[in-house]
Amino acid sequence: MGLDILLMRALSIAVIVLGIAGVAPAAETYVATGIDPSGQLYITTKRHREITPMKEADQVGFARPEIAPDGRAVGWLAMYSSPDTDYPLPLKLVVYDDGEQRAFKGTGLPIKRWCFEAGGKQVAFEQETVHGGIDAHYELRDVVTGDLVEKFDPDPNADMPAKPPRWVVDVNSNP
Repeated sequence: MGLDILLMRALSIAVIVLGIAGVAPAAETYVATGIDPSGQLYITTKRHREITPMKEADQVGFARPEIAPDGRAVGWLAMYSSPDTDYPLPLKLVVYDDGEQRAFKGTGLPIKRWCFEAGGKQVAFEQETVHGGIDAHYELRDVVTGDLVEKFDPDPNADMPAKPPRWVVDVNSNP
């Protein structure tokens, strides 16, 4: 065998190996989510795989699970006991995306509302005090990186309140 043929075979094998290595696995698509009678959150994938996220040590429950419009992420509220109330409070928004879990707690106040934005690439939430809606705070976060994209803190004492961004209006229209 000539040197040219050996080099061509080696190059062909290298191209095949690099091609295979460069193929990323497809991201999971989530098709169902809910909370079972025991209080456990479950997520079902398009391939019928069931995922059951674990609670943090001090977490007492899950609430309001929702699948992103693009099916690539699932979000829910993590509930925690509070010495000031006789019911648990939603203190974190958790997003599960392609096997990764990210928790957002903003300023630490209870999360009143939340929703996916940008087809599921972002998540937005509102926080405020337990009673009275004082100190409202809004955050828009990137689902994949967790980075803060934008925040909005309305001034309740302003004569002419600032017009909220569209994503804040979307959060406020979510029950």
